[in-house]
Amino acid sequence: MEQQFDEVQKKTQEKRFEGNYWQWILSELSGWDATPWSMFWFGVSFQLCLFLTNQINMTTTITFAATVFGLLCVCAMMVGKSVNGLLGFISAIGFIYVNWNAGHFASVLDQTVFVLCIDLPLMVKWRTWGEDFDAKLRHLNVRGWIIVLAVIAVLWFTMFHAYTALHDTNPLWDSLVLSIGATASVMIVFHYNDTYTLWLAEDVVNVLLWFTALKGGYSQSSLPMLVVTLTYFVTAVYGKFYSPWSAKHYAEVQAK
Repeated sequence: MEQQFDEVQKKTQEKRFEGNYWQWILSELSGWDATPWSMFWFGVSFQLCLFLTNQINMTTTITFAATVFGLLCVCAMMVGKSVNGLLGFISAIGFIYVNWNAGHFASVLDQTVFVLCIDLPLMVKWRTWGEDFDAKLRHLNVRGWIIVLAVIAVLWFTMFHAYTALHDTNPLWDSLVLSIGATASVMIVFHYNDTYTLWLAEDVVNVLLWFTALKGGYSQSSLPMLVVTLTYFVTAVYGKFYSPWSAKHYAEVQAK
């Protein structure tokens, strides 16, 4: 019994970081394998090309900075690093500006919900967030998925009419981004590992949203945002099957 207690205590201490904040950031960004870093640098290279070959102003500069931090955030998320809270907070500030400037008011709220449900809690609990990570994971059953999809449908119907009245530039897709994204953000609070399925769905809708913006020509940020959303989709696919939040990892935890 004492040996089991010592093992549990040791494992808890390994999850609790004892250094300072900057040491924690460095530790969070180390030990990654080649896959997330390859995705990150490929995305950054593409964004840098777009930034340097187009008009440089406040909007394009903020878009570039937000996409770089956003790419690093999703790469950190897919390998289960809680530094994605800090990175996501920085990128969200930029994305809020970008979406407001594009008239995507529902996406502004989506980013705000993401900050409140995910980024701020991670930033506050940076030292202890990883404690008992596996024990906190939960998984939706069929009934749970029916409830989630029903909630998304009701939110989409309601938000579509609300943001049409608020003169959103693309209320159809923008309200769906909010409906899926906000639901996923709330599910993260309760440690459901099914959220990557919703991130995948949201990324697909975001592609449609920014493709429409590019086609309509109403935002300077449309092409960089379309590219970063496609990159998000790839990281979400990886995260769904291989991250600490994946169903595979959940099954392994349950089997122990």
